[in-house]
Amino acid sequence: MGQRQIQSLNLLAMGADDLREEIYAQAEKNPALEIEDDDFESGVKNVRLKTSVASDYLRVGNASAAGEEKSRAFQEVLESRPDERRTLFDHLMEQLSVLRISPEENALCKKIIGNLDERGFFILAPAALLNPSLGEDAQLLEKCLSIVRGFEPSGICVADTRESLLLQARQKGGANKAALFLLDGHLEFLDPPQAQKVLKKIHDFAKAQNALFGNAQSKPFGGANFSFEKNLSLSEVQDAIDFIKTLDPFPARNFSSSASNYISPDIFVEKIPFSAEEFDFQKREIPAENDFSFKIRISDKLIPRVKISSEFISAQKNSEFAKEAVKAANVFLESLEFRATTLANAAMSIVRHQMEFFKRGPGHLSPLRQQDVAEEIGVHESTVSRMALSKFIQCEWGIFPVKYFFTNALSVSAKEILPEKIQPSQNENSSGDFVSKENVKFEIQKILQEHSGEKSLSDQKIADMLSERGIKIARRTVAKYRAQLDIKSSYFRD
Repeated sequence: MGQRQIQSLNLLAMGADDLREEIYAQAEKNPALEIEDDDFESGVKNVRLKTSVASDYLRVGNASAAGEEKSRAFQEVLESRPDERRTLFDHLMEQLSVLRISPEENALCKKIIGNLDERGFFILAPAALLNPSLGEDAQLLEKCLSIVRGFEPSGICVADTRESLLLQARQKGGANKAALFLLDGHLEFLDPPQAQKVLKKIHDFAKAQNALFGNAQSKPFGGANFSFEKNLSLSEVQDAIDFIKTLDPFPARNFSSSASNYISPDIFVEKIPFSAEEFDFQKREIPAENDFSFKIRISDKLIPRVKISSEFISAQKNSEFAKEAVKAANVFLESLEFRATTLANAAMSIVRHQMEFFKRGPGHLSPLRQQDVAEEIGVHESTVSRMALSKFIQCEWGIFPVKYFFTNALSVSAKEILPEKIQPSQNENSSGDFVSKENVKFEIQKILQEHSGEKSLSDQKIADMLSERGIKIARRTVAKYRAQLDIKSSYFRD
């Protein structure tokens, strides 16, 4: 493997933060490389400039020079003092330590706590934390999320401020139906927070719902049926506004700011309206339905733009040093282009294979191997493996590691496989169809639920019923998956 290939693969394996450092290191090492632009650094400079201007403005006045010096010294003392407050992580771990829960629940709760930023919000989508080989499934995840959400402070272990406020309202109690409605996706109605204007917006919304869906009054939300037109009064809206003001949009504000590892997504998958006339594959758009498609965008927020110095290009005719420097710079730029192209092609392949997931969310992954993606985009499997390192995809369901989308598969004997949950492999070189282990477990649960009122089914009987549905697996495999689902054997279910 040549030096150029080694450099290309090394850059491909890097996350955005490491790549940023590498670009600056190469620019410092090779004078032929110039940092043309850096959005991230420009943003930092703008923040510093605004802070400086504000500080100068605030110092305008009649204070004496001695007074300013004392004030500055006092501020330095305050800023030099260590933050002795506890971190949110330590606070939550202490509450977890006194609970009597199973080892499996304890382990997953620890992962959930470690996945919260200093605001108490998710870093990665919770589903990305699951390890099926340890028996962790969606049911266990929901239970553990509920456990952590029961800790103090109220309103943590959610995706954002909106979910935090709604969780606080439900835990606190006393919220009327109008408050729950406003918190559940209609916070914009509170701008401005004047009861009469808020009430008008709610009535307008109800009329629009009636026009679209008919009887909007029967639509449930907030755990109850709510009548916009007949039952809502101005005083109820005012009570709702007063209640919402008692909630904290930043429930973890009183804890120390620990050194959180914030994740910057490398790939964005966005659902957009689809128009056949405007569709352009070169724009990295993938059609999903008649009315929408998915657009893939590679993040360049942290990546500085680099170019070859025009002075070195001119000087290479008369200077061997300049010639070698430009040659090395070209190799580096080609390696950067290889990284960006491979990342984009792999992302598009993943979205095509995992279309059900991006349309419907966690629980709808299809079997996918790194080899399948490698063959589709024309690279070696090890290249895809490097691409998946330290990379993250953000979509409407949250942030997921790229590796999350590569799932194990089980062979299926028949073509009549289950709709929606069991998806055939898209690899034409495969000898048969495949289903993911996640989907087989789902089918085992479904069979047991369908026959819950009858005599308990043995593992062999479950295997036979799966075979009738086109999934041939051994009895011992059924027993293994049943145990991972925390379902007792038929002897103990009788």
